[in-house]
Amino acid sequence: MIVSIVHFLGVLILLTAFEILAQSYIRPMINTVALQSILLAIIMILIGLSEKRVDLLILSVLTIAIRGVAIPEVLKKDIRKRGIWIYREVETRVPALVIIGLIISIAGYVIYKELSVFIGRNGDLPFILFLLGFLVIIAKKNALTQMVGYIIEENALLYAGIIISHMPLILEAGVFLDLLALVLAGVILAAEKDYGVLELEELVG
Repeated sequence: MIVSIVHFLGVLILLTAFEILAQSYIRPMINTVALQSILLAIIMILIGLSEKRVDLLILSVLTIAIRGVAIPEVLKKDIRKRGIWIYREVETRVPALVIIGLIISIAGYVIYKELSVFIGRNGDLPFILFLLGFLVIIAKKNALTQMVGYIIEENALLYAGIIISHMPLILEAGVFLDLLALVLAGVILAAEKDYGVLELEELVG
């Protein structure tokens, strides 16, 4: 039962990545990646309770607090302060990105199945999520949306660590990634204030 629920939540996490690819406005992207982080935390809670792993329960709380609440609020605070973030990106190519995402997902699934003998059988969803996060980073054109892509990459790595390897240092790794994300968010927002924002057009959302 737990395995089925975890797999279903994994599919939902993957769908949130497609929602981000299909989105042109920044605020909904931030809200969606926050939801993705919370879904990942729920997976940690389920596995942590079933396997009696305190480290996963602690990490789930940190994930909700930092990636589900703190980092999204930091990013949205800048949106509230600077009205320019309510505009959408120029040339987002949403239909093309979704199609590319589907192609990458299929290719990632095939590649992972070939490597599953060496890595593990249950890591296809985290692997595909990692590829989609990378696509968000290279396809989106401003710093905040690229920060969203970085959070997707973080979630994919933690997801893989939980599902595949049961890393003994997963708590330390999760805390390090969260702190790194907070530092990057601060650096990105500071840079945007110094140099301005590019690749936005005047359609409010």
